Amino acid sequence: SSGINAEWPLRPGGFLYRKTDFFRPLSSDQSMGFPPGVAREKLLKVYKKYECMGSPATVPRSPPSNNHPPTPPATPGLPSITPRPTVTPNVTAGELLPKPERKQEAMEQIQGDWSTSSWDHHNGGVTEHYAWSQTATDVDLKLVLPNPNIKASDLKIDIKPYNLKVQLKQQSDLQTLLEEKLHSLVKPEESMWSLHKGECLQINLEKGRDGYWWTGMFEGGHAIKLDTIDTTRHMHEFGQDERACVQKLMFDQQQKRLGQPSSDELNTEDILKKAWNTEGSPFAGTEYDRSKINLSNNPPPGPSGT
Repeated sequence: SSGINAEWPLRPGGFLYRKTDFFRPLSSDQSMGFPPGVAREKLLKVYKKYECMGSPATVPRSPPSNNHPPTPPATPGLPSITPRPTVTPNVTAGELLPKPERKQEAMEQIQGDWSTSSWDHHNGGVTEHYAWSQTATDVDLKLVLPNPNIKASDLKIDIKPYNLKVQLKQQSDLQTLLEEKLHSLVKPEESMWSLHKGECLQINLEKGRDGYWWTGMFEGGHAIKLDTIDTTRHMHEFGQDERACVQKLMFDQQQKRLGQPSSDELNTEDILKKAWNTEGSPFAGTEYDRSKINLSNNPPPGPSGT
């Protein structure tokens, strides 16, 4: 019978330990690494995300709205953005083709028989040069590279709050493959990238505003219609407090269907049980009787006729 080696999922950890500063704690005399606890938090976040995707619980959300505040201007001090040409898979390294003319009007995802067409573009779009998808919390970009033999060490990725720059290291200089202003704010410190050799460069951007849906990958680029976005959220996309709140609401709905007390009423009852036999209680010395307690928010019935 076939199976998975139990040690296989741990191998990326060994690579990170040997080849990177991922597990190295940041200190006053050590400029590389993460502050204590940050690396663990990042690994747990990824684990919880894909664990929940194995048996996803979804929570419907209201349709997206265009009433979000406009994207703030670029942060002072960031370099100005000069559009650069991008590349297609069938050109050799160093050759660049002109970028197709941008369309300012809203449009559906661009269709075609390109290699990008099979890439995930849920809630996003696909063009000849890249594909992008999004959830309520992050944006995932897959970018075509000019040469299938490019290594991760050949790339320089610069992620800033409103800007993305991808460069290819050459013998004496850097060749800019992409330099664009993003549709909205991202968190560079929580974003990451990886190279799928021979396929694409994948960049995962953590949104600066959870629940804010992007209508395009880049400012002024191809746009998607807001009403086509699926706003259903998986449970793993909520923060810890939000998940606790959703679980409480689901429990209360179930209790209501069964005619049982809500979570708040159960908490109140626990407090009353503890106080039932305390000194000064009118019920001291008697067994707890739930019928004598009004756990709901409804006032007790008054005299007949009032």
